[in-house]
Amino acid sequence: MPAPFQSESHATPFLPPITQRRRYLRLLGFSLLFWIGIIFLECIQVFASDATLARTLPAIHYLVWATFNWYLLIPLTPLIYQLGERYPIVGPGWTTRLVFPHALACFICLLAQALARGLAGSLYTIHHELPASPMFLTNGWIGDRGLLYITAYWGIAIAAGWTQLREALRRREVYQANVEASVASADLERLRIQIQPHFLFNTLQAAITLVTEDPHAAEDVLLRLSQLLRVALDEMEAYEIPLSRELEILDLYVGIQKRRFGERLSVEVHADAATLNISVPPLILQPLVENAIHHGIGKHKGPDSIEIFARRQETGLQIEVWNSNSTVDETTKPPFQRGVGLRNTRSRLEYSYGPGASLILRPLARGGAVAIIFIPLQAAPEQHLRTAPQRASL
Repeated sequence: MPAPFQSESHATPFLPPITQRRRYLRLLGFSLLFWIGIIFLECIQVFASDATLARTLPAIHYLVWATFNWYLLIPLTPLIYQLGERYPIVGPGWTTRLVFPHALACFICLLAQALARGLAGSLYTIHHELPASPMFLTNGWIGDRGLLYITAYWGIAIAAGWTQLREALRRREVYQANVEASVASADLERLRIQIQPHFLFNTLQAAITLVTEDPHAAEDVLLRLSQLLRVALDEMEAYEIPLSRELEILDLYVGIQKRRFGERLSVEVHADAATLNISVPPLILQPLVENAIHHGIGKHKGPDSIEIFARRQETGLQIEVWNSNSTVDETTKPPFQRGVGLRNTRSRLEYSYGPGASLILRPLARGGAVAIIFIPLQAAPEQHLRTAPQRASL
């Protein structure tokens, strides 16, 4: 049994496919409105010209002859427009298309309209005016309106060509945008996959350090690590999570580091309540805290403190990771070229949010360093909303 409506979409030798017929009818509607307007304008113009000479005729006379002058263009305009789309008079090879098919089509349309006007006008004069031959009326129309008709043809064809060119450029831009988005998505996925083994390696290294010093602490770190990995791997499937959830994941990581450094390490979070529901990429803070620990307490004896601030700005979310012992040394290599964590974090922000997002590393006047993230304001999914206190110690 044939599928429903199959016969409507089937093209026959005499009828184009249904989609083409519908488009032709739609163009025919615009053509009808346009040329009716032209016919009325010509009718009024000729009537006004005769009125100045005080020799007006019945109004129907002007309407009939104005219709004879242009009526064939009503069904021809959609065909000329579609021909202009298929063979645009723009772009490469336009000079060849100028001669064929357009010059030939213009001549055929001009001749058809002239003959149609001559024949219709001759029949009309038999009953309403002094009889005139079709050839006389045809030659008279070509002399009076032939140039205007040619101008109308080329105007329609050029308009169709420019419309087609503009549509082709739009499709190309959409295609290029899709390709760029696919490349960016692939690069972002690569960065997300790359950060997981990097994060795992650094955390396992911390556990190995404790094996000989404190076996019980090492066991506790591995248990925390398994919990952290389970949560982190689940959340890395999403491109964004609420900041409140990101802070919960960070709390698991900080717990491991506190087990390693004990009371020497202090981490505090100062997050405005208005920021907790804002979406951020998962594991965006962990590399910054890890970097602060590595260049702070990891290289200096004595206590160290890390403070995390989250503030909602007018156009986005600003997160700052302060560390009292870290330093920003650009004498050898820029900070974002030294390790995977900072480099991936900046790249993920760029791919996810474009040039509106940023990651900046600056020294603090009082000593230490601060990493500043700015994310353009976006709402987090409602199903992940959570509440948390404005100030908390991790």
